[in-house]
Amino acid sequence: MSEITRPPQRERLASLVELAALALVIGTVTGFLTVLFRALVAGIHNLFFLGEISFYYNPNLHTPYGWLGPLVVLSPAVGGLAVIGLMRLQSPDRQGQGVSDIIDAIYNREGLVRSLSAIIKSLAAGIQSGTGGSVGLEAASVQIGAALSSRSGRLLRLVQWQRMTLVAAGAAAGLAAAFNAPLGSTVFAIELMMPEISARTLLPVTIAAGAGTFVSRFYNGLQPTFLVETVTATHFRISGVLSLLAYAVFGIVLGFASWLMIWLVGWVERSSTRIAPTPVLRHVIGMLIVGLIFYGLMMTTGHYYVQGPSYALLQDILRGEMTALWLFLLLFAAKLVASVITIGTGGSGGTFSAALVIGGALGGAMGVVTGIVWPGLNTSVTDFAIVGMAGMLGGTIGAAMTAIVMVFELTRDYNVIVPMILVVTIAISVRRALLNQSIYTWKLFAKGREVPDSLQANVYRIRKAERAMSPDFKICPASATLDETISGLEETGRPLYVMVADGKRLAGYLRLDPGFKLWQARDAIAKLGDVARTDYTLARPYDTMAEVIGRVARHGARLAIIVRPRALVPRVEDVAGIIALETMGEAVMDTVNPFAPVRRRNPFPLLYRRGVVRPIQRWRWWRARSGGDDRPK
Repeated sequence: MSEITRPPQRERLASLVELAALALVIGTVTGFLTVLFRALVAGIHNLFFLGEISFYYNPNLHTPYGWLGPLVVLSPAVGGLAVIGLMRLQSPDRQGQGVSDIIDAIYNREGLVRSLSAIIKSLAAGIQSGTGGSVGLEAASVQIGAALSSRSGRLLRLVQWQRMTLVAAGAAAGLAAAFNAPLGSTVFAIELMMPEISARTLLPVTIAAGAGTFVSRFYNGLQPTFLVETVTATHFRISGVLSLLAYAVFGIVLGFASWLMIWLVGWVERSSTRIAPTPVLRHVIGMLIVGLIFYGLMMTTGHYYVQGPSYALLQDILRGEMTALWLFLLLFAAKLVASVITIGTGGSGGTFSAALVIGGALGGAMGVVTGIVWPGLNTSVTDFAIVGMAGMLGGTIGAAMTAIVMVFELTRDYNVIVPMILVVTIAISVRRALLNQSIYTWKLFAKGREVPDSLQANVYRIRKAERAMSPDFKICPASATLDETISGLEETGRPLYVMVADGKRLAGYLRLDPGFKLWQARDAIAKLGDVARTDYTLARPYDTMAEVIGRVARHGARLAIIVRPRALVPRVEDVAGIIALETMGEAVMDTVNPFAPVRRRNPFPLLYRRGVVRPIQRWRWWRARSGGDDRPK
């Protein structure tokens, strides 16, 4: 059995203090590993673009024209060869984007992330970005934290929900260390990676994200990831209703742009497979195109712009150093094409950064257009760029609060929070109307993987057992026979449960289905104590249904018997009610039903209307006309 499918043995439930301490260690180690990883990427970048050995690189500054000259177009292709070589070291089902793999691990593999796969993807992402591939570094940091958490959970043999919580915590720590954004990273884990939101799951995630951020700030400083054009208190812009109309239109545009990015990734993946059958050839061709794109930008604009994470491009926009509409549109198209080709041809890296840059460039263009069409609004290009970052991020990943909080932390500009909320909401709505899957889940959906698209609280889980139990049971002695027991009971139209008492001790139970008065027992003189079932578990009235369901699952029981807590050893007279397995299922359905999507139309209209109904009607009409109806008149 493989490493992923082998269940851990003798699982233990760690206390909340132990889980929090482990999350602190994981967040700290993830922060250090993220710093080392960024140094490695800096070394690769400086070697290929500057021809020097150095492990410091500020992605917010433009890379100067390098020593390779025009041969720099080969840099992404050389890195692509290494990336494909690394990808071949893992199984085909593990290939793909790092965040998607973590989401799949949490929801479909019990929080088990392969360490080897995480190391390979992290190295591949570093080489891809360092040699000029148009992707970010955040996916590698997320993968590092998730793999470290998964390995720790398996070594300590933690129960499944604690392993899944630690994986989400490690992912949040990696993202926080990469972007210096603990709040946005915590919300990212909540919206995309946590099946349960509670104090016991949220505390480890926040601790890990805070620890990862602290280590990152220790090395990189306290400043935000991007420095925005300074706005003094006397220049604050109060957005009115008319300006919100422009932002609403922009939200629609971003929704189409988000859909376009996701669709293009799939289209490039399918088309490149048909054009170049081997993974190496298709990725090398794709990375040559990326190299030509950023070298062409260097020759025409003086900067590479779209190589790597492209933070320098975003920094220029946010500082207000860019005003030309043609340049905004050119950089939007160039970054979109370069990122889509890098990912779609088999590359590795983060789409998080790409969405930020694409949205920022599109926002700059929208700001210029709005100023030309509606000059009276006095809009700011920088404001539109910040809003565009959040809208494009939310539209592609499908997480509204993550986009809003993350962009706010990256820029620390609270001036545009209202239009940001409006734009993100509209962008996600438009994208979901066109395509229900996000950039993280569309490939999982194509593989048939199950990933929830909403967080719903199951009210039944927190209900007390005394509110969920049924009083439909009878107490009979173990010495009674089946015949006399059945004859002394009355039908209720529902299953009836008989508690079998051996003196004051509970010896078991019997389930009598509706209609038991009509059937004849095989051995009518058999004693109840001889045929009593013992596949039950005991619970207290104040236990929650989550605890009751857990006991039923652990013991393989079919019935939960609720006993009053009057004695240390429960007796038959202490039985207060029962909760059957089918009752739990019905209650869960009643809880989920209000949130279930409404079916708007018949799922099989052709089958019912044309395929079955009409042929039968025509057959009867033909029989009547031909006299073939031999029924008695």
